[in-house]
Amino acid sequence: MKMYRLNPEVAGEIGENSKIVYEKGIIKGITYLHYEFAGWLGDELLTQTPCFIVTEALANSVLKSKLTGYKFEEMEVTTSDEFKEFYPNKVLPKFLRLLPLGKVIVNDDMVTEWSGEDFCLEDVIELVVSEDALKLIENHKIDNCDVEELTLE
Repeated sequence: MKMYRLNPEVAGEIGENSKIVYEKGIIKGITYLHYEFAGWLGDELLTQTPCFIVTEALANSVLKSKLTGYKFEEMEVTTSDEFKEFYPNKVLPKFLRLLPLGKVIVNDDMVTEWSGEDFCLEDVIELVVSEDALKLIENHKIDNCDVEELTLE
């Protein structure tokens, strides 16, 4: 079986309304996400470390599937002045925060430990998905997402 590390498009940044939990100056978690778009190439899976967001259409596809290891949360979406200037007529779809619940440990592109879920986090910041999850995600627009194949030990 194969797993895949996904590196989605970064279309913005964590906004000022986000509620961030810090520990010793390092982000330990985000309890409320505000994502401010600076641009957008149209992908339905996006990131800004340490968060992932998906369009409502992609979230609905995942919810209708038998995939495991995820949770979706409502979030706030705004656009920067740059975005408004470059895309004055662009209407963004609804986005939801994707919280991967599974865990993986990867060494030299080999998954050495896996909790068994379809959506996983590696080192708290990398999204790793199962082959089934990737197939579903690829039914949506992810043209600017780098996909790296991993091997399951």
